[in-house]
Amino acid sequence: MNYLDLHQKIEQQISELPPEQLALVSDFLDSLQPKITVNERQLRRISPIKRGKKAGDLLRYAGTWHGNDLEDCLRLVEETRSQAQF
Repeated sequence: MNYLDLHQKIEQQISELPPEQLALVSDFLDSLQPKITVNERQLRRISPIKRGKKAGDLLRYAGTWHGNDLEDCLRLVEETRSQAQF
């Protein structure tokens, strides 16, 4: 089951829930949300990168990949991306 199929299935299931169970689902989803850390708050305060900057200027914002889910991320992007319009 791809991302879109799963999303549609979940939407259908949610639309059929009574209010009491919907509240439980909402509480569960809230518990899945990651807590905002101090580092994430600091990242939000960084000023945007201006046009004309060089790649070297981006290195201070770039980290390294520490996960083992790169293939999963790429698969998700391929399943959910839309056609570019110019």
